[in-house]
Amino acid sequence: MAGNGDSFYQWSKAVQIRTNLDLVLDWLQGVGLGDIATEFFRKLSATVNLLCIHKTSLLQTSWSCLRGDCPSLTPAQLNHLLCNYQLGQGRPHPAAWDPSAEDREEISSVYIYLFPYTKHHPPLILPSENFMLQLSEPITNDWFHQQLRHLRHFIWEQEQQVLPANQRALYRLDSNQ
Repeated sequence: MAGNGDSFYQWSKAVQIRTNLDLVLDWLQGVGLGDIATEFFRKLSATVNLLCIHKTSLLQTSWSCLRGDCPSLTPAQLNHLLCNYQLGQGRPHPAAWDPSAEDREEISSVYIYLFPYTKHHPPLILPSENFMLQLSEPITNDWFHQQLRHLRHFIWEQEQQVLPANQRALYRLDSNQ
């Protein structure tokens, strides 16, 4: 969200993201990874598709219709998107976007994660004093390179845990190989 608490989901930005996502998906389809890419980007694609609905149409769509159109999004995720959709200065969200009583109960008991892997993200610890990183110069600090290697290894392990079986075999990660 914007730092001042403003809503931040915008139709025009969603259309740009949809266009770029389509280009990526087309490329992945061309290199034989279409099925895997479709599954991997399922939630992002559903999110972008929702945000690509023109504002006038979206304002007339009920919660139950949106839930039916976006089955890959949890009620909490859908509510988060709608609550932060940019309608314009001082314009309230329509009552039709109010979650059902059952969904409201689930939303109140769930911490919102748009993407499930973020709930296990390691903490980001930044130096608090006397630290300056010159991005235009080579990094010569060995400790920094060591930490970067640890981070890359951690990310690699996390990604491998969620790979489909055919990709695990490709990377020779399957224990049956």
